[in-house]
Amino acid sequence: MSEAEKQKLLKKAGNKKPLTQPQNIASSAPELRTASRSASKRVTEEQAATSTATMRNIWLGLALLVLVVFVIAPKPQLLEYHSAGLTTQSIYMPGWFGAEGTILDTNQRAVLAEDEQRLYLCFAEQSKEQCAKYQLRQQQGFIAATMFWVSSGR
Repeated sequence: MSEAEKQKLLKKAGNKKPLTQPQNIASSAPELRTASRSASKRVTEEQAATSTATMRNIWLGLALLVLVVFVIAPKPQLLEYHSAGLTTQSIYMPGWFGAEGTILDTNQRAVLAEDEQRLYLCFAEQSKEQCAKYQLRQQQGFIAATMFWVSSGR
């Protein structure tokens, strides 16, 4: 072949455009974009679902912890007691696991003897016999103690 024939063939080959390649590239590009978008949406949705589930588990765990603490913790009581014609109401906070309780409006330790219906208020290092003895008139629960505390402005 001569040099002129080679140039003619190259020009003819250069002018021809393959029909299948551009069509495939053009048609596959939107499919690839659509596939990548749907894949990214799925990943985003999965991440959102996972984070939602994680947050829900954290809140449920926290609520369960608060419930357990509320059930185990000693609840305050409203006590009405009297001695020598003087009647008083105070909030009594029982101690944890058998420890002595306290009355919130005094620095004395409180010994509640429910079987005797008596309240003993003692200074530190005093025995039960040396304590001030009060007759219990009424014991009320957590709600009454909370209402008394709120109404007393403390």
